[in-house]
Amino acid sequence: MARRHNAPLLVELLANGIDPLAPGSYNRSLMLLSDAAHSALFKSLSVAPSVLTAANCILQLGEQPRQIVFDAIDLAALIDGALWLEFDMPNGCDASEAGETVSQPGGRLLREGWLITKEVGSGSNVSFTACRFGERETAFEAERFIIRIVRQLGVRYGVVVDPVLDSTKLSPEEKAAVPELGAGILSLLAVLGAPRLTEIVDAKLDRRGGLTRLREYRMASPWTDLDRNGVPMLPRAVRSGLLYDELMDSFDLNEGLIWSGRSLFNSAEERLRALEVTAGRRDMLKAAEPFVLGASVAESAAIVAAEERTGMEEARRQLALPFPRAWLEWQGVECGLPGQRWGMFIEALDENVRGDARGIIFPARLLERLEWEDITRLKGFCFLLRISNPDEPIVSFPEAYLPAGVDPASIDQHLFGRFILAVLTFLTQPRMTETRVREHPERVRSNRVRAERRLAPLGTVREIRLLIDEPPSSGSGARTGGGPVQSGTMPRHQVRAFWRYRMGKLEFVRPHWRGSEANGISRRRYLVMQGGDQRAA
Repeated sequence: MARRHNAPLLVELLANGIDPLAPGSYNRSLMLLSDAAHSALFKSLSVAPSVLTAANCILQLGEQPRQIVFDAIDLAALIDGALWLEFDMPNGCDASEAGETVSQPGGRLLREGWLITKEVGSGSNVSFTACRFGERETAFEAERFIIRIVRQLGVRYGVVVDPVLDSTKLSPEEKAAVPELGAGILSLLAVLGAPRLTEIVDAKLDRRGGLTRLREYRMASPWTDLDRNGVPMLPRAVRSGLLYDELMDSFDLNEGLIWSGRSLFNSAEERLRALEVTAGRRDMLKAAEPFVLGASVAESAAIVAAEERTGMEEARRQLALPFPRAWLEWQGVECGLPGQRWGMFIEALDENVRGDARGIIFPARLLERLEWEDITRLKGFCFLLRISNPDEPIVSFPEAYLPAGVDPASIDQHLFGRFILAVLTFLTQPRMTETRVREHPERVRSNRVRAERRLAPLGTVREIRLLIDEPPSSGSGARTGGGPVQSGTMPRHQVRAFWRYRMGKLEFVRPHWRGSEANGISRRRYLVMQGGDQRAA
C-alpha cells in the first residue's frame, strides 16, 4: 500500500486504487467512492476532534433522547449529492477502543472516512446510503455492508441494512454493529447540521508534502471552551454588563445546547418548538432599538413619577414611542416593580408609535444574570400601554399573564405608568436631549476579546444625553455635542421619533431613516444619560 505524506484519507484511497488481493466488497465500495468523487455535487471535508467529542456526547445519550435529536436532522439540506467525511482516530485506536472484540488484520485503526450519498427521492421519501472506510497501520478497509438511512413514515430516521447485501449473509457480530454504526454517523451529522455549533474553515497548504488539505468542520466559538457539563464558559472580559447583551449571548448559548442534545425533550416536535421560540425571541430583540438609562436619568424619571401629577395628562397627549419596537433597561430606582434592574421590550400596535403598545418586562437582581428561560418562556410582566384612551390607566398588567408565584400587589401599575411616561417624554423631547456616539473603553476591550474568541461584537453605544441641568442658550444655535456633521458623510441610520417646535408650533416627527447607504448602515445602541454623567453603562 503506497502512502503519501500527510495526504487526506480520500486522496490515499483513490490513489491506491483497486486492490486485487482485497475482498470484493472493498473494491465495490471503492468504485462507489471513485464515482462519487468525480460527480458535480461531491463535497469532501475533514472533521476536527472537537466535533467528534460533541458527536460522542449525543451518542452516549439514552436511546430515546438521541433518537429525538436524530429526528430533527435535516439531511436533505445537509447533503445535496455525495458527502465525504474523514477524521483521525484519537491517538490511534486499538481494537477495544474501536468496539472490536478481536484483533483486526492491519493493526490499529488510524483514520476513518464515510461516504454518504443521497438516493433518488424527495421530501419525506428521500433516503441516504452510508459506507464506512478505514485506514489501519498496514492496510485500508471498507465495511462489507452499506447502511441506509431512511425517514420512516415521514417522521424519524431509522437505520437499516442496504438490500444490496442480503442480511442473512451477515455474521451475528455484523448484524449487531449495524445499529451502532448508524447511530454513530447520525450523531456526527446531528452536530454538523447544527447552525450554532460548527463552522467550515478553508484548507491550508501542507508545505511539507505539497498537498492541499481538505476543508475542515470544527466547533464554532464559544463551543471550543466548555465546562465539565459541556456548557461554554464566557469569561467576564467578553460581557458588557447590559441585560440586552446578556440575553443575546444567552440565546446563542441555549440554542446550541438544544442542538447539541444537552437540553432534553419529550419529542422532536417539542424540541423544534423550543428552537423556534428561541429564534423568535432573539429576532424580537434584534428588531428593537435598545436604550439604556443612565442612573441620573432613571432617578429623574422616578422623581417625576413620584411627585408630578398636574402635567401628566398633557404629557400623555403628546406621548409617543421612539421607535415601533424598542428595548429599555434601567436599574436602582423605585419604579413600581419588584426587582433591582429591569429590561423591557415594548412594541407599538399596528406600527403606530403614537398609538397603544404592548410589552414585557423582565426583573432581575443587580448581581443576577437574567436566565434564558425567563424570556423564552415569557417569565416576565406582560403589560399594555394605553395612549389613545385617557380614561384608562396608562399601564395595566393583566393578572392572567403574570408568571406563577408573582403577587399582583407587588406591582404598582400607576407608579410604573408615570415612570414610563416620564422616560418616553425624555426620549422624544429634542430640547431636553442630544445624541453623541461614544465607545466606552470597557466595551472596546470586550469586543477585542470577543473577536479573539470569534464571538459576535457588542453593538456600538449611542448616548442620548438629557440636558435637564444644562438648558441650551436661547438663540445661540450652538451644538453641545461636538460640532456639526458634514452633509453627505453620514451613514444610513434610523432616527427616533421626537417632538419639535417649527414656526412657533409643536409638531411630531415620526421615526425615519437618514443618511446614505454609500457610507454604510449604522445600527446603534442608545445609552440615555443626564448631562454631567461620567459613569459608563
